Amino acid sequence: MRIAISWCAALMIGAIANAQALEITALSERLYLHQSEKEVEGFGKVSANGLVLVDGDEAFVVDTPWTDADAEALLAWATAKGLTVKAVLATHWHEDRAGSFGVFEKAGIATLSSDATQTLLKAHQKTPATETFSGDHTRYFGNKVEVFYPGAGHAMDNLVVYLPGEQLLFGGCLVREASSRSMGFYGDGSLPHWPESMSRVIAKFPEVNTVVPGHGAWGGRELLEHTRMLAEAALKAQ
Repeated sequence: MRIAISWCAALMIGAIANAQALEITALSERLYLHQSEKEVEGFGKVSANGLVLVDGDEAFVVDTPWTDADAEALLAWATAKGLTVKAVLATHWHEDRAGSFGVFEKAGIATLSSDATQTLLKAHQKTPATETFSGDHTRYFGNKVEVFYPGAGHAMDNLVVYLPGEQLLFGGCLVREASSRSMGFYGDGSLPHWPESMSRVIAKFPEVNTVVPGHGAWGGRELLEHTRMLAEAALKAQ
């Protein structure tokens, strides 16, 4: 099913504790975009994207919000909708992806990562995942969530997530939004590997209609080629 972006309706969740007003946007009847913000030194206020996939009265979360307070707001939203969050997956080890693992774990919710992400979480003294997977490819949530490691880019461990029922790819921080003219921060990743990693994503998921980057506006599969071209240009400029 192709997602009709024009159907989106934004739902604001009231700030709790010191939350930056978590925003949850309906992309379809069973898929939501969650967005949270944090002030980042050198970049100003940065908004981060994540997903909530719903199946009946169960939900699967892709990436945690920036802060514990926003994670608590997300869980409160799920509870209000009568949803049980079954698991949350981090697409890499940075704070905008796995920073509030502890909130979910305290609530008895499984937290998921690759072995590589788990190693980096522990190395940086972050809350580790409760479950990990090995290899470049796995599925979760009754095969409704497909996880793929294409290679390094923004981070050494960055994953992408494909939702076959929605024909949507969550590119995380490996994918840049259409307005981006630079690669952003990749001090924990590998610019030389980024173009090849994007080529693997493009080849792996030819049926993608909608692409959600880790930051900024979502769009079509043109974001994949846009990111590859940006990475190639950045390499040539070095």
